[in-house]
Amino acid sequence: MNLVDGAFGTSEFPLSEEAGIFTWVLATDTVYADTALANLFGLDPEETIAGLPVMRYLDRIHPDDKPSVAKAISESVITGNPYRHDYRVFDRSGQMVTVAAFGRCFRDEAGNPSQYAGIVFPTNEHIHQDHQKDQLSVHCREALKIAQSSGLQATANALEAILKELAKPMPSDFAQIH
Repeated sequence: MNLVDGAFGTSEFPLSEEAGIFTWVLATDTVYADTALANLFGLDPEETIAGLPVMRYLDRIHPDDKPSVAKAISESVITGNPYRHDYRVFDRSGQMVTVAAFGRCFRDEAGNPSQYAGIVFPTNEHIHQDHQKDQLSVHCREALKIAQSSGLQATANALEAILKELAKPMPSDFAQIH
């Protein structure tokens, strides 16, 4: 059976919500990952199973998050301490997904960093941000009605300006990349 054809996706965990698992061999700069991680990062599953350079994954991270992710991974490799980081990636459809990543660098007999293993899973942070934005819009619209019916034109103007800003995409709604 071809692993890419769904061996990892189950009815219990749809592939889009499944955690992705990886191992990074530092000496060869090769990251071996499952199909769930391939889908999260918008990469070809056949390639991730065969192994890709770590830069292929880093290229799929939101530009604003990339420096902090690279720094955290580097510190984990140097210190051997566990890695835990939240960041945004572009998935197979080009949509931005917030993920949580956990990892640890393992050392060989001589104490040199040799392999880095971890897990990455999607979180629902983007849903919470959208929900909060929607809630704020509802409250502002209600306040606008009250301001207009009370003759408070300056307040109504300010609330209209706020509603226009809320209608704009948030900075986290970054342009899709492929």
